[in-house]
Amino acid sequence: MDTRAIATFDLQSDQYARYRPQYPDMLFRWLQAAVPGHQRAWDCATGTGQAAVQLSRLFARVDACDINHSQLNAAEQAANIIYLECAVEHPPYGDGVFDLITVAQSLHWFDFPRFWPHVERTLKPGGVFAAWGYDWFEVSPQVDDAMRFFRAVIEPFWSSCSQLLWDGYRYVDMPLPAIDTPVYQIDMHWNLEQLLGYLHTWSATKLCVQSLGNHVLNDAHLRLRRGWGDPAEIRRVSMPLHFIAGRKPG
Repeated sequence: MDTRAIATFDLQSDQYARYRPQYPDMLFRWLQAAVPGHQRAWDCATGTGQAAVQLSRLFARVDACDINHSQLNAAEQAANIIYLECAVEHPPYGDGVFDLITVAQSLHWFDFPRFWPHVERTLKPGGVFAAWGYDWFEVSPQVDDAMRFFRAVIEPFWSSCSQLLWDGYRYVDMPLPAIDTPVYQIDMHWNLEQLLGYLHTWSATKLCVQSLGNHVLNDAHLRLRRGWGDPAEIRRVSMPLHFIAGRKPG
């Protein structure tokens, strides 16, 4: 686990809540149909609660935990979401209480030998564990070309943990029998300010700016502005979604 990268989630949590993409409704409808009950779900490493809020519309109760206090302070509230500051490797939940356990955009940060036993312990028989994450996006040939320069600047600051996500979570060794999952894509409709806001929620971007200063990204920003054109123009930003799931026998 890269503690330096994880520490960046303390920074600008309001921007994380504002600029991070939303997950497709179809994904949650699939999760709803995949589990036999809808009483209780656990959203691990919930961040600002994006997945928890969507789950709260489908489950009677959602337990959402995160180690980051500032992220939880920025989380959207709902009457049936119980937010808790704790590590996913040390949850206080009882045995066999969850119909569903989810991890959105966070699985690659976990300490698996300490996390998986809690998944097996807290899921009900027949319950489902599901994790998903997105990585590189596409907008247009001009913007995509400009993004190569942005990524080149921040590349030395990516955590090695991110490789697990970039590999599509193919090398995650779940302790549960795998379920075939649909293929989903996130499509956001953003202006340039929203895209730049999203780029600055990346842990590598924040570490880069911390280490070298804001000016190091000036040229990359200029290239993105040129590639985008009118900054107020709304463009589709498409991101493939990597999605894995497993079911507890019983």
